Amino acid sequence: MSTIISQIENPFPGLRPFKIEESHLFFGREGQTDEVLMKLSQHRFVGIIGPSGSGKSSFVYCGALPILYGGFLTETGPNWEVIVTRPGNNPIENLGESILEHDPTYDTASYEDRKVKRTIISTLMKSSSLGIVEAIQQTRKATGKNYLILVDQFEELFRFKDDSLNSNSVNETLSFINLLMEAINYEDEPIYIAITMRSDFIGECAQFAELTKKINDSHYLIPQLTREQKRRAIEGPVAVGGGEIAPRLVQRLLNDLGDNPDQLPILQHALMRTWDYWKHNAEGDEAMDLKHYEAIGTMEEALSMHANEAYDELNDHQRDICAVLFKAITEKRGENYGIRRPTLLSEIASIADVSVEEVSAVIERFREPGRSFLMPPHEQILHSDSMIDISHESLMRIWVRLKNWVDEESEAVGMYLRLSEAAAMHQVGKGGLWRPPDLQLALNWQLKHKPTLVWGQRYDLAYERTMVFLEYSKKEFEEEQKIKELQAKRALRNARLTALVMGLATVVSVGFLLYAFAKKTQAENAEKQAKDNLELAIKNEAEAKKQTKIAQDQTVIATQQKDRADEAAEVAKKERDNAVTQKEIAQAATIRAQNAEKQAKENEQEAIIEKNKADEANKRAQMEKSRADQLRYLSLAKAMAITATKNIPDSQLKGLLAMQAYNFNEENDGEKFNADIYDGVYKALSQFKDPSTNSLKGHSQQVNVVIEGIGSGQSLFSADSEGKILKWDVKNGQVQADTITSARNGYDTRGMIADPNGKWLIAGGDYPRPNNEAFVDYFDLKNRTSKQLSGFAGVVQNLILQPSGTEFLALNNYGKEIVKYNLSNNTVSSFLVPSERLNFIAMTKNGRFLAGAGNKGNVFLWDLQNGNSEKVIYKTPNKAITAVQFSPSGQQLVVGNREGEVTLLFTATGVVRRTFSEIQAQINDIKFSPNGNYLAVASYDGTLRVWDMQNLKLQPLVLSGLNDWAASLAFTNDNQYLLGGGFDNGEVRVWPMDLERMASKLCTHIDRNLTDVEWEIYVADLKDIPKEKTCENVD
Repeated sequence: MSTIISQIENPFPGLRPFKIEESHLFFGREGQTDEVLMKLSQHRFVGIIGPSGSGKSSFVYCGALPILYGGFLTETGPNWEVIVTRPGNNPIENLGESILEHDPTYDTASYEDRKVKRTIISTLMKSSSLGIVEAIQQTRKATGKNYLILVDQFEELFRFKDDSLNSNSVNETLSFINLLMEAINYEDEPIYIAITMRSDFIGECAQFAELTKKINDSHYLIPQLTREQKRRAIEGPVAVGGGEIAPRLVQRLLNDLGDNPDQLPILQHALMRTWDYWKHNAEGDEAMDLKHYEAIGTMEEALSMHANEAYDELNDHQRDICAVLFKAITEKRGENYGIRRPTLLSEIASIADVSVEEVSAVIERFREPGRSFLMPPHEQILHSDSMIDISHESLMRIWVRLKNWVDEESEAVGMYLRLSEAAAMHQVGKGGLWRPPDLQLALNWQLKHKPTLVWGQRYDLAYERTMVFLEYSKKEFEEEQKIKELQAKRALRNARLTALVMGLATVVSVGFLLYAFAKKTQAENAEKQAKDNLELAIKNEAEAKKQTKIAQDQTVIATQQKDRADEAAEVAKKERDNAVTQKEIAQAATIRAQNAEKQAKENEQEAIIEKNKADEANKRAQMEKSRADQLRYLSLAKAMAITATKNIPDSQLKGLLAMQAYNFNEENDGEKFNADIYDGVYKALSQFKDPSTNSLKGHSQQVNVVIEGIGSGQSLFSADSEGKILKWDVKNGQVQADTITSARNGYDTRGMIADPNGKWLIAGGDYPRPNNEAFVDYFDLKNRTSKQLSGFAGVVQNLILQPSGTEFLALNNYGKEIVKYNLSNNTVSSFLVPSERLNFIAMTKNGRFLAGAGNKGNVFLWDLQNGNSEKVIYKTPNKAITAVQFSPSGQQLVVGNREGEVTLLFTATGVVRRTFSEIQAQINDIKFSPNGNYLAVASYDGTLRVWDMQNLKLQPLVLSGLNDWAASLAFTNDNQYLLGGGFDNGEVRVWPMDLERMASKLCTHIDRNLTDVEWEIYVADLKDIPKEKTCENVD
């Protein structure tokens, strides 16, 4: 970057209007101010009217006022005092304070005295129709000055007039207008009035007859700038600021600007951002060019990107405050009609329910130098009475996040007002409580937006009544539901009881029936049994007599046998008692033996368990010690690798540290894909100037495209922003460059494809021709000839060779169309027209799926074997997708966006596998290694990052060495090298990818081992970690 360029100041103000001291930077409206001042002189009034974004305020500050001060109105002279005011929500008080600001005694007065002065002036102007005249006379001495009161943003007067919360707002609006009219008509004081007003509010003026007459008599409608005037508005400030802008960038800006007048602030903001980027990234004395403009997102995205930068710097709590802040100072009118709503800082803090200091911290992010999103300007100190406002309405149209906030707030206010109206009607007996679905919608609104008293009273003062109505509606509905539930339960209980009673009655009846039947059967059986028993009794009587005789005979015999049995029983009893005693003795002995055996076994088992525990503890201790030693060595390896990346002049020492770190990592099962170890080995090889780390020098401009070459070896092609294309081949360890075509001024190459058989190469991009056609060139690599392929328009952003090898796809016309070119018959045809402008396209190797990177944050997928049907498989709202790439298998898709997010998806489902958030700058290119083991990403942060696809949890390699941002990258076909190009003095950087091979190469450069002193300095005490040979080939 040139020192001169880095010292020049930015001449573009961004969204805010030009200040009067910046009139030397204001171009494009030369000669238009004379008419305005003539009308002001004739009528003492002029209304400057134009659409939003047409530059009304800048036109007055930098066009009319400098000429007025210069004495253009000869009859009045150059002695002017300009009082600038904005109506806001207190137009008369704001005008009074503006008058006081020109009073020298006001600046030096104390806070209390200033407050008293404001009250006096405000009361004076509210009590008299000549209040402005009297206020000026009271605060000024007779100095012979002319007074111009400039009422900027006059339309705010009507916004607050419609404020239904302020019953005096209509009267204050009328009083303010009357004050202005009376001041004009008062001939004894030379007071002049100028207003700036959006043209879409002109109808509001018809309600005030005298104001309408003044506007009809003296107004100036801001004309739309011609293309030549717009050119001067672009080129003029650049020249005054000491810069230089490329003609093609001017042409691009004019085309992007179009005929829409409200784009002027967006143009100024884009130029401010482009200037800042060019100032910090210019190479040498180069002019501002397309690459600087595109880097900031162009007019389409620059404002949203810039605002998102400020938003992304906030923490989660501050982001919540930010949403409340912007919702408070903007308002939606109609379908697409957004207006400002300036609000006191203290009121915003109350709405957000946080302190003034917390809100101020958020505001400062959006108004710091270079960010003029909020007013007042950054040089003014914020206090609780500061009026916070957006710098321009265009912010509401362009910043997508703010548009969403405005829509959310509009919906929330709509629901609140509906609820408030229902509460008012219910209070006077003309409406009922809310019930579903309205009640449920209102409760959802309350849960989501959490309205506060201060917020609610901005739109309807009856906040408490409204919330009580909602709560009462909720309680009544819940009570109704409870009553209905109880009634339902009671009805169900009664029905069950009735059914139970009827069931029991039925069961009892059936029981009685069964009982009667059983009794009848029982009676019949009893009668039959009685007859049978009679017969049996007669038989038994005869048998009993017979048995009586037999029993008498047996009695005598039994008596004899009893005597003998008694004697035998006595003997048996004695024997039995003796046996029992012996048995008990034996059982006791058995139990004692069993207990002893059991105790022995338990003791043996316990000893075994204790031994196992001791062995396990010893083993675990050994493992813990081994793991601790392992972690120590891995930590030591990391520390030594990091040391090796430092500036160590002794190449041998640097190499030894890096190699020993590699050895420790390998010996202790460290990660094979370790970023620190790789960095140490790579930088050691670089210091030895190993060929594997040499950068490829052959370009003098930014390298835009790097693609893998033909065959399975180590070849590739590279192209730069001047159209130069080189082929690189590695032969016998040496890199040889072959020039395909020399530099061609203006040929900004964006994409290339090569024939797999090595016959041809095709390159396409942008060349600023008069007819704005892109270039696509065909190079015959065998015969060394070239030709231009026609049929392309705008900018060709990238090319894809289809599997047939005879056709290729091109992202054409600034990403608005995908075209197909047939190499057999040299014809081009429209292939796809996406529903969103694309920044990049990619295709699976088998040609089935095509992916597109949408500029509005959508990722598109087309199934080319199923009718080219389009579907969105992933979204990042408001974050343009800048790169896409399929894995070699086609099963996974990687997308990168402008915010630096990298997301890995499954192609078939769009399900996110992993998101990487390490990068904080735009993703420019994504590539997989041919074997699919590595994923590499290039970005604007000047690094390449490489992830191990086998273990995505590992930290990526961060490949530094580029002096600026990375634009493109490629792996060699043998997976051994990764190459990257960008804004880096035209060099293509080379990084080997096989760490084991890199370590082997490093040892070929090392001719000694670490000394004892070096070992103790960088490793450890020799007694702690004995010294070992770093490289086996070195004695």
